[in-house]
Amino acid sequence: MKKRIISLGILAAMFCLFAFSSNVFSQDKESKSTIEVKQVDALKALVVKFDVPSKDIGPSMGKAYEKLFGFVMSNNVMPAGPPFAIYYSYDPNGNTVFEAGVPVNDTADGNDEIVYREFPAMKAVSTLYKGAYEAMEPVYGELSKYIAINGLEMAGPTWEIYLTDPSQVTDPNDNQTIIYFPVKE
Repeated sequence: MKKRIISLGILAAMFCLFAFSSNVFSQDKESKSTIEVKQVDALKALVVKFDVPSKDIGPSMGKAYEKLFGFVMSNNVMPAGPPFAIYYSYDPNGNTVFEAGVPVNDTADGNDEIVYREFPAMKAVSTLYKGAYEAMEPVYGELSKYIAINGLEMAGPTWEIYLTDPSQVTDPNDNQTIIYFPVKE
């Protein structure tokens, strides 16, 4: 138990240190409540993929970041921005497939579970969501509606970039998450 508490403390410290230090996923304060189309820079990252029952996303996400930040720290890899997740599929009554990731500046060797990936630049419909993760679904609906109304077409899985560490936020309504829906150029 002591080892787990220490590793969670290290995870929280790493998260806080890098969540606000990079402009890899920068968002203007003026656009906090708006939906916008923006260009997102290419990204190098270490990721771990999960396929879990949807009811287990939260605990699985915690395990994913514990593994990622543990790997980063033990291999002297420097995170280059806030952690993120890419959702490849979601079935509320079935499974969710997602990758949790940590941006890095340089190529990095992974292991059997954690892999290095390079994501290309993308055009995305984006918004900054403030609130509990469990209440995020209506925002996804708003983004989908924006895409339809503006004649855009989805071009890949959805992304969430976590600007706050849920272990450090006392009120889940204070969580801040940037959501990207990639769209065709």
